[in-house]
Amino acid sequence: MTRIKPQEVYFFAGGGTGGHLYPALAVAHRLLEKQPDCDIHFIGTSRGLEARVVPEQGFPLHLISVRGFARKRFWANLLAPFRLLVSLAQCARLVRKYRPSVAVGTGGYVSGPMILVAHLFGAATLIQEQNSYPGVTTRLLARWVDQVHVAFADTLKYFRHPDRVHLTGNPVRNLQVTESPEQARAHFQLHPDRLTLLVFGGSQGAHVINTAMIKALPMLLEQTPIQILWATGKWDLREVTQAAAADLRRVRVFEYLSEMPLAYRAADLAVCRAGALTLAELAQCGLPAVLIPFARAAANHQERNALALQKEQAAAVILEKELNERILLQEIMTLVHNAEARSRISQAIRGTAFPHATDELTQAILMLRKQKGDIR
Repeated sequence: MTRIKPQEVYFFAGGGTGGHLYPALAVAHRLLEKQPDCDIHFIGTSRGLEARVVPEQGFPLHLISVRGFARKRFWANLLAPFRLLVSLAQCARLVRKYRPSVAVGTGGYVSGPMILVAHLFGAATLIQEQNSYPGVTTRLLARWVDQVHVAFADTLKYFRHPDRVHLTGNPVRNLQVTESPEQARAHFQLHPDRLTLLVFGGSQGAHVINTAMIKALPMLLEQTPIQILWATGKWDLREVTQAAAADLRRVRVFEYLSEMPLAYRAADLAVCRAGALTLAELAQCGLPAVLIPFARAAANHQERNALALQKEQAAAVILEKELNERILLQEIMTLVHNAEARSRISQAIRGTAFPHATDELTQAILMLRKQKGDIR
């Protein structure tokens, strides 16, 4: 009797924020393209972005109890050891039930228990670290996993086993669009031939960026010919809309830009945060930007990300503690009035891109499967 080869199973653990989740989704979709009959499962929490996004993407999601460390509310951490033990047990049940060939962690507290349990059960394990300074989970697990993939050359120095660490870059969503820049601007009801500034924060917006931009807006409209495509997030939408009423032909305001590839195509420059995925997307598009890192990001990783690009002359950077409308206006106007500077920064940031990151990570997972086998 012919033995039927069991279906390959892959686990992805990482979430809480889009920065941890979307790299996993990009690789998972590519893995399905390479191996259509494989079975992919995500592990996450009910509190993270993955609880909504993963089911929308068509993947099964298994919830575990782990939570991140509350830095300001120490009493909220009293149950942390219990939640960790429960999460380890939950992960053990999942591993025994599905027998994954490879477990992939893309950061965040949710990836810790799953990668540790998968390793203990003998599965191949891989971590993908998005930021220039590796997170706590990555640093703790790096000694045990088979491979660590990083996005910045400066990150390599933080690991004791360089033979396991690979500079691969951050996988990003498909940013290719068929529209020309002029068509993309027209899509957002902007003038097709006018220099365009894209302003955005994270999925919830960025209040400090919105506030500084509101104050800089009158002078910006008066002293430059630019038009603005502005994603505010939920909380500042009304205030920004009121400010934009001064010239609705040149300022288009949205709570959220669901068509970000088209927005990147429409833009000549950007003002934004410095999350790892944002920087990877800017690099893929070659879009010059004024970066304003989120000051309260874990381990200050956004500032580290931004300064790594500034070191390569691939972006302008304003720290939150230094941000005001005068400095922001100065940085924007420098780029608006200097096409050569925009071109130079565009080339520099494009040089930091890893256009094949998704393919290389997918191939690494498939190779680990062949090298280590599964735990059936």
